[in-house]
Amino acid sequence: MKILLVSEHFHPYGGAELSLWKLCGALTQKGHKIYVVTARHNGQADHEVKDGVEIYRPFPTGSLLPRFLFSVRLYSYLNKFMSGKDIDIVYNISYVPTVPATFIAHKYGIPSVTLLGHLCGGKWFRLTSPPLAVLNYMVEIVTIRFGKHSTIVVQCQDSANKIADQTRAKIEVMGNTFLDPIAIAKAKEGTDIVKVRRNLGIAEADLFLVMAGALIRTKNVPAVVKALAGWRRNFKLVLVGEGPERPRIEGLVRRLGLGENVLLLGKKRHEETLAIIRASDVLLLPSICEQLPNVVLEALALGKPVIATKVGGVPEIKSANLHLVDGLEEISQLISA
Repeated sequence: MKILLVSEHFHPYGGAELSLWKLCGALTQKGHKIYVVTARHNGQADHEVKDGVEIYRPFPTGSLLPRFLFSVRLYSYLNKFMSGKDIDIVYNISYVPTVPATFIAHKYGIPSVTLLGHLCGGKWFRLTSPPLAVLNYMVEIVTIRFGKHSTIVVQCQDSANKIADQTRAKIEVMGNTFLDPIAIAKAKEGTDIVKVRRNLGIAEADLFLVMAGALIRTKNVPAVVKALAGWRRNFKLVLVGEGPERPRIEGLVRRLGLGENVLLLGKKRHEETLAIIRASDVLLLPSICEQLPNVVLEALALGKPVIATKVGGVPEIKSANLHLVDGLEEISQLISA
């Protein structure tokens, strides 16, 4: 089978994209041909073949205007791309590429599967300015309702219930998470916890909190920083990941005088991230919206406690080590308990 995967972002960007990369690898090993059309970041090659997966990066993306232009230009690009390739199915990751990808699939008479990476709905009004919140809210509704999807895949029943009356496409609930058992075992058994903590400047008496993921609005990092600002106990909050929210977070850390307590590491290799989580005391997930976050499953597999907000599919995860909160002020209560 020849599969075209269309996504605004692709590995090594973000946690969900790591799952996509592992999915591509698994499908390639089974003999399928995988093409990926994605955006170009930081001088990446326009075209490369990596582990048998053929990756095309025709245009850049970025903030609002570049993302809009990426979506607009994508239809014409895909129309030319499809010629002569005999694609059997188009798999796209919302929201930016969904309309062009599903319309192209419809034009060529082949199935299109849309994966909803997130579903914020009215929560957009907690994430950004009213004009942008309205725009993002409408994009979600229009994309789900008017995209020519054959199937929409969501990662939790909560999301399936929310979109049930917005589409005539078939809805499938399917966890799009791929835990690497070898990497998990290596981190669990081989991490030198003392060394990791020492390299990060974390004292023995410090409470080591970690967050891992893209620094974007939905991850709600500033709210955590504010919630921890009044703590009297010694702690270190280590942020693993990169994204457009970094300058805002850095400014907030400076204003609150938390430069000794909050450490932004930027993007790390997956193996390094797992080792940091393994050496931590608690993983935090304060997101405003999620589906089924890989990082929570990885932390639990590494035997670490997780404190997370009750969003998306997180409450569907069953573990004694998972502690759900309604508000971030409950973090200190849980840790002190």
